[in-house]
Amino acid sequence: MVDIIFTNRQKMQDLSDLTWDYMKEQLDRILLQKHDMIILEWILLPHSRYWKQCNTKILVTANDEQRKSKVLERDNITEEYFVKRESSSIDYTPFTFDFCFTNDYRQETMQNMLQMVQKEIMRGEER
Repeated sequence: MVDIIFTNRQKMQDLSDLTWDYMKEQLDRILLQKHDMIILEWILLPHSRYWKQCNTKILVTANDEQRKSKVLERDNITEEYFVKRESSSIDYTPFTFDFCFTNDYRQETMQNMLQMVQKEIMRGEER
């Protein structure tokens, strides 16, 4: 099943169509609650109506070879399957992000990224 969905854009769209109403219902419910901060980590977010509601948009990329190596190991897949799955991936080029970081898979790097985002958000709240 995973082979069918994640290597075929149309099948991926079909799956999204099946789950979208439930996703909207759940997101709307969460967004109506009183929260200081909500973090949405969702590959389809830029293609949703919720994108415009986000105050801060962060894109984390990774070196293609490092990412490929991590994914092959983590998901126990072949390189051929990885290439197929990547072909149905989303292109983020047309979207504007407030922060773009490259993940080098080091904890120190992630901590620095988070501190930078926190400083900018707090600076914006002071204005």
